[in-house]
Amino acid sequence: MADHGEVRTLNPDRLDPVSGGAGALGVYRPGFRYKKESLLFFKACVGEDVYAAAMNSDAGRAHHYTVARAFLDQADWEKFVWIEEHGSLDGFPE
Repeated sequence: MADHGEVRTLNPDRLDPVSGGAGALGVYRPGFRYKKESLLFFKACVGEDVYAAAMNSDAGRAHHYTVARAFLDQADWEKFVWIEEHGSLDGFPE
């Protein structure tokens, strides 16, 4: 898990564009139905205080995946995206 000791400012203009085709691991494709499950995973990764601060920010209220990407390391981000698509880590390629 990433170190969350710093306060982060989210600037969507500085986020790298997402590339890759369907099924590319870690590529966020909006519209998946397991937002609640993915947010529970995000909370477990960063802890209650960081999660609350992130999700209560303007960015968190508007785009949950933006704050998740800012705080999760690459491995946890890939799991977050998988959970949002599949509802759990069942079948996640390790």
